[in-house]
Amino acid sequence: MKTSAKIASLAAALLLAASGASIAAEPVNPYVHSSSGQVVKTAYNLCVRTGFWTPAYAEALGASGDGCACDADILDAAACKAVETSTAAEKVTFSADMLFAYNRSVLSDEGKAVLDDLVSRIAGVDLEVILSTGYADRIGSDQFNQRLSLKRAEAVKAYLVSKGVDATLIQTEGKGESDPVVNCPNPSSNGQIKNFRELVRCLAPNRRAVVEVVGTRPAE
Repeated sequence: MKTSAKIASLAAALLLAASGASIAAEPVNPYVHSSSGQVVKTAYNLCVRTGFWTPAYAEALGASGDGCACDADILDAAACKAVETSTAAEKVTFSADMLFAYNRSVLSDEGKAVLDDLVSRIAGVDLEVILSTGYADRIGSDQFNQRLSLKRAEAVKAYLVSKGVDATLIQTEGKGESDPVVNCPNPSSNGQIKNFRELVRCLAPNRRAVVEVVGTRPAE
């Protein structure tokens, strides 16, 4: 009696599957499997189907399922197309710049706020590299300005690291007084710039550090 009951239960399950009724959370697999879980194939490398095989059941197994592996040539092409958006990533770049006081390499409160905003924007980004480049104005010797510009770049790096950014991803460079944002004439009694103080004020945009972030943002 117990054997008959098992046979009856199996027959009922097959009838439910054939009618489209759901008897389990997993989709019905309409292919014959070996004891090791592999799809059984014929001598001609064709997958062996069960008696209740239908295209719908085969497609329901998904793009990476047995249906597309065995019968992709006769199934709906859309059903066997891998969903690429799940693994696609968006290339992103961010930039920020901040100013420094004359002859100083200490970040101002405004500069820290700029970097705080940058850190929040790169949250969730798979970072590739962060470039921190420092600059100086033309006042002073070339050697002095080179050292000062590098200190400014390093100050930015130190602050980013303090906010949890991986130090190994940050590259620093000092470019001295190169690539000026503004060009100001030397002081003269009859010129636009009257004295040294006005020259320092005019050259303020050149005393800066620029941060560039490159990475990828995973698709949602």
